[in-house]
Amino acid sequence: MSKKNQYEELKKKAMKRKDGIANQILTKIRRVVIIIFEIIALLCIVFVFRIITESNDTELALESTAAAYEMENYFGPFKRMVEQQAIDPEVRFYMKTLFKSANTKKHSGYHGILSGLQSTQAIDPDNILGAWIADDDASMVAISDGFVSEEGWDITSRPWYQCVNLGKTIFTTPYADVSTGNLVITVATPVYDKMDGKVLGVSGLDIMVDTIQRTMEKHVLGKNGYVVLVAEDGTIIYHPSEEIIGTNIADGNFSQSVVNNVLEQKEGNITYKDKNENRKGYLVEVGETGYMVLSSLSSSEYYATLYGIIGLFIIIFGTGIFIIRAVVIRATQQIVMPLISLNESANELAAGNMDVKLEIEAKGEIQELGISFEKTVARLKDYMDYIDEIAKVLKDMAEGRLAVNLKYEYIGEFAKVKEAMLHISASMTEVMHNIIETSSQVSTGSDDLATAAAGLAEGAEAQSFSVEELISTASEVMSQVEENEEDAEASAKQTEEITRRMEANEQLMTQMMEAMDNIYRTSQQVVGIITAIEDIAEQTNLLSLNASIEAARAGEAGRGFAVVAGEIGKLANESGNAVNTTRELIGVSIEEIEKGNELAKQVLDSLKDAVRGVEDTNVMIQRTAENAKVQKRNMMQIREGIEKISQGIQDNSAMAEETSATSEELAAQAVTLNELVQKFDLN
Repeated sequence: MSKKNQYEELKKKAMKRKDGIANQILTKIRRVVIIIFEIIALLCIVFVFRIITESNDTELALESTAAAYEMENYFGPFKRMVEQQAIDPEVRFYMKTLFKSANTKKHSGYHGILSGLQSTQAIDPDNILGAWIADDDASMVAISDGFVSEEGWDITSRPWYQCVNLGKTIFTTPYADVSTGNLVITVATPVYDKMDGKVLGVSGLDIMVDTIQRTMEKHVLGKNGYVVLVAEDGTIIYHPSEEIIGTNIADGNFSQSVVNNVLEQKEGNITYKDKNENRKGYLVEVGETGYMVLSSLSSSEYYATLYGIIGLFIIIFGTGIFIIRAVVIRATQQIVMPLISLNESANELAAGNMDVKLEIEAKGEIQELGISFEKTVARLKDYMDYIDEIAKVLKDMAEGRLAVNLKYEYIGEFAKVKEAMLHISASMTEVMHNIIETSSQVSTGSDDLATAAAGLAEGAEAQSFSVEELISTASEVMSQVEENEEDAEASAKQTEEITRRMEANEQLMTQMMEAMDNIYRTSQQVVGIITAIEDIAEQTNLLSLNASIEAARAGEAGRGFAVVAGEIGKLANESGNAVNTTRELIGVSIEEIEKGNELAKQVLDSLKDAVRGVEDTNVMIQRTAENAKVQKRNMMQIREGIEKISQGIQDNSAMAEETSATSEELAAQAVTLNELVQKFDLN
């Protein structure tokens, strides 16, 4: 295979490997380049979009403003004519005095007014269809062509009369003139009395729309852009489509956003639809006329330049990416080809082939890498002798021959290997000598350890027996403590019951004392009642005596009354005697009650002392019960500690037995180790 064919084969192989350096470099650079290009393209598009939209919006605003300014200049002279006509003294005098005349044309000032109106029309006869005035009192109109309205003609119903209500000059929406059929716009302004400011009438001009339409036709935007003139109420004065002229913008195909902005007299950029076509525009007012100019440009034409620039960017960036990719591929191949050659040589070396020849056509670091690789191959050939000798030495060591004899002069890192092998030989020889000496010492020590472990096991068994007896004794003490605790708790419960009963008796005794006090107080009240009865008996005796005296005075007639008085006197004496007896008995009862109260108080005091003594006894019994509980917990802890000690002694006994067995096994292993070490040749 020729050198060229070999290069082409390597190049194809490099590009086919998906995980190869060429594809990795290409993928990473391509990603970075694409991301950078996308960011640049996005920034450029945003920047261009802003510039183009601002430029287009500015163009739309300028076109609308230019058309509005032109319309304002067009309407300005007509507005000044109407306002000049309204302040004409002759017109004011005519309107002020017209109601006094039976015939308008016969008024002394009519001919002067007609001449003035004709002169106004003559200023611009191509655009002014007629000049006129309308009187408010007479409700008549006089036009420059000599027409005068008939009687009963109502001027307040005319659209231009709104100037009176608004108090300013207005421009009406277009309407068809009756005589000519042409579309006209009326400019009207109110006429005021100079003295009292009263409205006298209206001054107006009828302007033909033809000139306005011709003027608006001149304003063209791009290929299909145009301007629209709209009246204050939304009536379209000019539109490229003649069938739309005269209609209201709300009745057409315009978006509601346009309708709202026109009716609200809102200026600014606007996006809307006209005949279902997306369009961009700008709304601006025409001076003080109330009219608005709307510039209109289709969205496709609005963004046409942007679309062209985006397409140009795509072509430029696509071409740039393609060129960068080709350059990267070529540069990658120049880097990767020598690396592939080095990789194949390395694979040959890995397979054990030392006859490797490198033919690298590269410069810089890759060329230096190839030279270093060739030096490495030559050095590896020298290292093979070292490896063979090292393998032989390691084999001798494995067979037990620890003495090392090296014949080659090792260089580089292999010098360290030589030094390490000599060091290992010396160290292993010394270690083996130490192991032989130590194994004999271990054998002797293991016998002593076995004897000591056996003695430790016997002592542990004796301790275990003693601890079991201690556990039995602690269990008996624990049972007694539990019985004491139960007795203390029972005594505490009985003492609490006795305390509750004595407290109940104390309460009953207190209630008895209260009842005796009540009896004593009631007895005192009875004594008072007896005293009252005694007083009544004395009064009754006195009355009986007086009755007897009066009966004696009455003689025979009072004899029966005297008998009754005598009986009453006897009854009063008996009542007095009974009262005295009752008083004596109650006195004795009160003395006995006082003695009973004194005895009850003594019993109550004694009962209280007994309750306090029982309470103190109850406290001591409860304290005894609590101490019994504490003793129980302490005994349980002592028991648990003894059990742990017993478990530890048992574990120690088991460990002593295991140590004894291990010591015997260690002695046997020491003998075996000594036998194994004797196999090594230390000379």
